[in-house]
Amino acid sequence: MANPLPRPTGTYLETLPDAARGALLDLGVSRLCRRGEALMREGDLSDHVVLIEQGLVKATVTLENGRVALLNIKVGGDLIGEMALITGEPRSATVTACVDSRVRVVPAATFTRFLTDHPAAHFALDRTIVRTMRWGEQRRTDFNGYPASARLARVLVYLADAYGRKSAGGVALELGLTQGEIGSLVGVEEDTARREFRTLRDREAITVGYRSVTIVDRAKLREIGELV
Repeated sequence: MANPLPRPTGTYLETLPDAARGALLDLGVSRLCRRGEALMREGDLSDHVVLIEQGLVKATVTLENGRVALLNIKVGGDLIGEMALITGEPRSATVTACVDSRVRVVPAATFTRFLTDHPAAHFALDRTIVRTMRWGEQRRTDFNGYPASARLARVLVYLADAYGRKSAGGVALELGLTQGEIGSLVGVEEDTARREFRTLRDREAITVGYRSVTIVDRAKLREIGELV
């Protein structure tokens, strides 16, 4: 595997007490997923959960018009598949590895016993679900209340805070996502996303590389995103 992305604070694994964290890391089967491999597919009836140990995955959904929209991203320490576990419904999204990722696949029955044995893990799961729902609600609020440039700036600020890495040029986002994929988080087409990225670059808030973005002026990016 390439150098793993750091686990940000606040992921499911990082919020668990030491005993629960150790117990979870002993469950299921650990496996390597190559970049581009689907861990889960929209509409599947499988009921296991997946803990990302190292790496980065994206959750996408196919819209009625055939377009594929990026819903969210998850990194090392995050859990995926928990909503289907709770509701018993088919998978609501396809989850794909953006980079070579190490994951732990845990059967539903095993994970349910784990939650029973570790009540704190159950509370942590509730917080994780609420945070995911708030993320989706915030994107919907942004879509209705802000222009594309502001929505993009707001998402980049969030991603930088959650997954950024300090570098000589600022805060680097090395998520392996294209500009179009990040643009789909804020509801814009790829051409619009590229244009808005150029605007943020021309305003010297960011620099752009191959599947990477560096925030060079966080205050200006927050200003563009109307976060100040």
